[in-house]
Amino acid sequence: MTRDQLAENLDHLDPGASLSVDEDDLARMFGTETLSYADQDILKAISAFALDHRCTFSYHQAEGGIPCFQKDDVF
Repeated sequence: MTRDQLAENLDHLDPGASLSVDEDDLARMFGTETLSYADQDILKAISAFALDHRCTFSYHQAEGGIPCFQKDDVF
């Protein structure tokens, strides 16, 4: 998946729906090897990207979670 394809998928999500993305794929889309709490700039960039598409981004590295975008309920 490319960043443009991710944007399109996020734009077409129904309110309240979520989309999980493979951690390695997401890292590559944003120009890094891995996602990590140590690299706050990448996490901020992904969160800003999510907001641009009316979504929130969550990632719980310590819990082995999968990066997830959730479409906002209110437009």
